[in-house]
Amino acid sequence: MMRTLFFLIAACLTNSALAASLEPELGSVETLEAPGEHWFMTIGFMGGGNIFDADTGEMKGRVRVSDYTSAVWLDRDRGMIYVPATYYSRGTYGERTDLLVFNDVETLAPVAEVEVPKKLAVVFHRAVINPVGDKFVGLYNMTPAMSVSIVDVENKEFVGEISTAGCGFVYPLEGRRFMQICGDGTVQVIDLDANGEESSRKRSKAFFDIDEDPVFDLALEKPDGWVLISFEGKVFEVTVDGNDIDVSRPWSLVTEEEAAEGWRVGGDQPFAFNAETGLLFTLMHQGGPDTHEDPGTEVWAFNTSTQRRGYRIALDEPSGVIEVSRDADPLLYVSSGFPAAVQVRKASTGRLLHVIPEVGLTAGHVQAF
Repeated sequence: MMRTLFFLIAACLTNSALAASLEPELGSVETLEAPGEHWFMTIGFMGGGNIFDADTGEMKGRVRVSDYTSAVWLDRDRGMIYVPATYYSRGTYGERTDLLVFNDVETLAPVAEVEVPKKLAVVFHRAVINPVGDKFVGLYNMTPAMSVSIVDVENKEFVGEISTAGCGFVYPLEGRRFMQICGDGTVQVIDLDANGEESSRKRSKAFFDIDEDPVFDLALEKPDGWVLISFEGKVFEVTVDGNDIDVSRPWSLVTEEEAAEGWRVGGDQPFAFNAETGLLFTLMHQGGPDTHEDPGTEVWAFNTSTQRRGYRIALDEPSGVIEVSRDADPLLYVSSGFPAAVQVRKASTGRLLHVIPEVGLTAGHVQAF
């Protein structure tokens, strides 16, 4: 007993002497360099916001997102990352508050917030937030009624809510306008005035049948419009020029033989497009109708200029999420697993460069910066 007491006293004295000799560690804030062309963020079920450099595989930081955040938008000009966020006063229940949170790019810390209607959509989709012109941001709402909240990010104030019954998401176009995909087989274009209020809207002619072959609600940006893909693999290019909305004749991702073999697009984020190179990437699997959410077992790459496939890659593990960087020498990101990992590939050839492990518990959405 006495020996044990002696050792305890000695240990306490030693620890006290050691503590006295150590310099206290003070908290500090690191600053981040400007996001590179090959940076991306992962957002998964119940949070995320992890930022990675695909070239090095290094995690660069973490943005505070809510458990219900679906996507963010990086405003390079203002040095901000805008986060649509929903919070409940008791964590998972209680009084709800919906916000657009302004995060400083250098510190990733929240610096301002704007309260918006309690309607933000939770769908793990890139187009829940996008810029509309140079000073406004559009936020997609679904309750299930559809609308878009407009926020003035220059003056940090909520402008108003635009009803968009039957039409969803925010796909920006040149000027103060954005496109939406509608359930009647059309797309809709809405223009804003200088105050951020709706000034006009126009619909295209119907070009797809929601019962026979609907398009995915994920559109892919091109310089003068957007690319839409149907469940059966038809590719439509939507071009908006002034008041004219032109929809191209579709071309197919699959041949008749491949269609007979059951090859089709599928996944949560099943395709990606690089406008600089015109390369389109899709996750493909073999399945029947209504398997559009099944993960892909292969990656197929297409040249949209020639409308021909360049390569196909068999994946070791099925993937539901694919993304590509936006630069002229793009990298391809393929996410799978639990915890999630991201394959980084050379987009032009499909060659695997390296794998970034444990990018998050899940990666329901990968967003290129």
